[in-house]
Parts: sequence; structure tokens; C-alpha cells
Amino acid sequence: MMWESSSENNAQMIIRDRQGREYRLQVDADEDQYFTAKLLYRNREVGRLQCVLYPPDKLVIGDILIRDDVIHAPEHLGAALLRRLVEPKPIDYRRRGLGTHLLQFAIKKARQRGIKRISGSLTQKDINNNPNLVKWYKKHGFEILPPSQENIENAVLGISLDLGEKLN
Repeated sequence: MMWESSSENNAQMIIRDRQGREYRLQVDADEDQYFTAKLLYRNREVGRLQCVLYPPDKLVIGDILIRDDVIHAPEHLGAALLRRLVEPKPIDYRRRGLGTHLLQFAIKKARQRGIKRISGSLTQKDINNNPNLVKWYKKHGFEILPPSQENIENAVLGISLDLGEKLN
């Protein structure tokens, strides 16, 4: 990842997927309560990360979403005319490493703020939409837990990552 801008709120950075395509990561934040990171390709949102901050030591991942249904606007007149004849197929941005970039961004933000623990909830719908989700969180160091009071109402699992005293 590399920074394109370093303003406190609405900061932007560039990330690359596994094929080297560039995406803009636009961050909107209220530094004391939350941040949302939108992943943009050709000015269309293809991914989103939402986190809530519970100072002094906790960050909750509200959602990580990578879209599988994006239809881009035609880039020129010829493409626009062709689109009128042929129904464009949606583009699936999953399995390109974009969710991993968003998760790593959340972990980096948490460490910068001195957060000790990241947590979140998984619903059955989350798992049905991505059967590898539990394995993916484990791969990134998260512990998979039974749902508890800190999880959302319809959670079937909780996730937790202890950042301890690490500063990286």
C-alpha cells in the first residue's frame, strides 16, 4: 500500500490487487468513533470496511464487503452503444486480495491508535456468502469464538485478534 494523501479525515491511498490493478482506498473517519474505508476502481465502490472505535483499547469490525455485482459505466461512446445491444455482465471483485488489504488496513489503524483488541461478529448469512470466511480470519490471526454479549444479536460466531503490546 502507498499513501496518495495524508489528510486526517478523508485520506486516500492506492492498493494493488493480485494482478497489479490499482484501487483507491478512501477513508472517511470521525477519529474518536469510527472509520469507513471505501475501495474504488474506476470511481465505483467495489469494497468497503466499516469499523467502530471503543476507546481506549478496542476496535470492532462492523463489516468487510467485496462486491460481486459491479457494472462499470462505458468509458467511450462505442462501448455505450455496444452496451445497448449486449447486456453487460457484472464484475466480481472477490478473490483478488482486496478483503485482505482492507483487513490489514484495519489492523494497521488499530495499532496506530494503541488498540489492544479487534473483534467482530459473523452471521450465518456472512458464512453462507463466503464459506471460507472462518478459515480466512484464522489465517490472519483471529481467534474464532462462540457468540457472546459483545457480538451482534444474530451472530453465530465471534472473532477476536489480540494486538497486545505490538507496535508494528
